[in-house]
Amino acid sequence: LLPELRETLNDLHDPEQAPKRDELRGLLGAALAQIGGGSIGPEALMSRLAALISQRVWRGRDQRLQEATVAGSFGLFGAPLLGGAAVGNAPPENRRLTFLDRWLPGSLGGLAGFAAFHGIASASGGSLQQLPYIWPSSLGEDLGTLGAGLLGGAIGCGLGWLLLRWRDWLERRQLLAQWPWWSLITGLLLGACMHWLPLVPFAGEDQMRPLLEGHNSDDAWLLILSAIVKLLMLGLCLETGWRGGVFFPLFLVACALGMGMHLLLPDLGSLGSWCGALTGALYRFMLPSPLAVLVLGLALLQGHGAAGLLVGLGMAQLIRSQIAPDGGPPLRP
Repeated sequence: LLPELRETLNDLHDPEQAPKRDELRGLLGAALAQIGGGSIGPEALMSRLAALISQRVWRGRDQRLQEATVAGSFGLFGAPLLGGAAVGNAPPENRRLTFLDRWLPGSLGGLAGFAAFHGIASASGGSLQQLPYIWPSSLGEDLGTLGAGLLGGAIGCGLGWLLLRWRDWLERRQLLAQWPWWSLITGLLLGACMHWLPLVPFAGEDQMRPLLEGHNSDDAWLLILSAIVKLLMLGLCLETGWRGGVFFPLFLVACALGMGMHLLLPDLGSLGSWCGALTGALYRFMLPSPLAVLVLGLALLQGHGAAGLLVGLGMAQLIRSQIAPDGGPPLRP
């Protein structure tokens, strides 16, 4: 199986402890999963391919350069500092590394990737030109943004907890070890979702712009249902061999749910504040660094809903500190 992003970073930090993997089969399987419509993002495939190319070029002479190459693959998200935020968080056993050792290569790689991928426009289908920037200018709008941020943050934390619980439950069942055809069952479920819930399949980068700019005419209940089903299918894909990442799918989950909540409560906050709060809270439950969440959220939303993003991120940070005082993921490494 192709390892996910965090496993790839751990392999780079401790190559002598990395398990032997059938890289060719893993890359082929991940590519087929992307083509086949899995509810997963491309970052795991991109980062693993970048790491393998870097290892072949540098032949193990400089681990920092390998990490910089992986960080450069995050240029797809249009966030120059995201690479440093992602690879700069060394595992606890590598705390001896200095700040420059961890952050400088990642930041340089992120800047190079940003230049190569031309920012987020190519990933999301273009800038969110039809989504107006709304800045709170009165006490009522401030309270509405705060209310949407608090409610969206609470819902986002609940979704993050649900995904962690769901993946933990699936992992303990060892589905693939018991029956190797579980991948086919997942594929059939994805095919059904393509017909009835078109937001569920694929990573979501091509679906975000029409959704946020109001071109999607689905009812609120259908958007909320699509978000929850996509969240569950994401966990099922990752535990039944459909390897990929979580960045883009979770962003679409947050935006679909944010659009649904905005339609249900149109007078409470803006669409951006709902999407920002849900994105910040949901990402914080899945990613190890609040700085990475902040950079990634601002990049994907292109500045929309920044206040809601901060409120949702703050709520998730407080809740995670109670669930996992060491700052790690609550339920799985």
